[in-house]
Amino acid sequence: MSNDFIRTDSKLSVEQAVAKVQEAAKANGFGVLGVLNLRQIMANKGVEYAEEATVVEICEPNYARRFLSTDQRVAPCLPCRIAVTSSGGKTVVQTVRPSSMMRMFNNAALEAPAVETDAFIEKIVAAAA
Repeated sequence: MSNDFIRTDSKLSVEQAVAKVQEAAKANGFGVLGVLNLRQIMANKGVEYAEEATVVEICEPNYARRFLSTDQRVAPCLPCRIAVTSSGGKTVVQTVRPSSMMRMFNNAALEAPAVETDAFIEKIVAAAA
């Protein structure tokens, strides 16, 4: 897997890992904006999906302001989304590294806050291992 992702395999169930992501996000100053159970959303539309797939949306407002004040084009990349999925009975927690995502804007001023955000997201993902 490329370094563009923050990822860990978890010994927890998807439900337990989602709870750990939420706890760790709050402990690191991030708010939990929403939890999307993608499998359930698809099922409600008549689409079957065999694995679990939940996305936890998190945001730290001071970083959001820094990103948006620097370059409003980043708005579609906010909030941070951490996916907790199952694959063959194993739980995976992953997200796109914020610094990797910000590179697409070719704006050097986004680098520092993105790298800082990487460190928090790494802690949050690791907490769900």
